[in-house]
Amino acid sequence: MSGIKMKKDELIVTALLSELLGHTLPYYISNLTDSAKLAGDDDPYSRARCALRKLSTADQEKIFNFLKVVIVDTASSVLGTLDGTYFPSNIQGDFTLEYEGDEIQGSLQDELISKAEEMGVYK
Repeated sequence: MSGIKMKKDELIVTALLSELLGHTLPYYISNLTDSAKLAGDDDPYSRARCALRKLSTADQEKIFNFLKVVIVDTASSVLGTLDGTYFPSNIQGDFTLEYEGDEIQGSLQDELISKAEEMGVYK
């Protein structure tokens, strides 16, 4: 965005999505598709790797695309809690979230969902 300054809530959401979908998701995919890793280890990655190997490449891609939805929905729940639009059990009261001295909560969840939709996460 040349010359256009992002609002702080947009900046935070863009940074989170970049980290989650640009770094974390590829890390998971890399570890789940690494054929050099032993298939006999008894850890969550190994069990998932074994299950994924039974699927076609196209079906594996469907699983990885679904992971995008899971990641974004999880972040949405956290941001919604901070925004005061999502209310998990046993959490009462309001949060005050600041970034560089400015309150930023209130539209974080909406911003996240909007950006995720623009990125095609839910398709």
